[in-house]
Amino acid sequence: MKPLVDGYTHDGSICELCIQAKHERKVIRTPVQRTTTPFELVHSDTCGPLATKSVGGASHFIVFIDDYTRYTTVYFLENKRSGTCVSVFQHFQAKLDSWGVRHQEVQM
Repeated sequence: MKPLVDGYTHDGSICELCIQAKHERKVIRTPVQRTTTPFELVHSDTCGPLATKSVGGASHFIVFIDDYTRYTTVYFLENKRSGTCVSVFQHFQAKLDSWGVRHQEVQM
């Protein structure tokens, strides 16, 4: 290490912080209750701006993923403003309604 760091000095003592940093962390796994029907729980995330715009001029996207079936829908967005995202979500919800999917109250 000495040749790599200019001015490196070590007095031989053990640093408490170094010891803590090298300890393995115990991961506590708790069972996750899975959904039991399609579209009971839908995960969503946005991404952007992307360096290259799409053919339609979009530089962002939003994705909706059903927790039960893993059905995924992607919508391209020109921006990530709240009005744009709400409008796209309403379009997604209308699509589910047209399929006859019963859904509970939406939490945003």
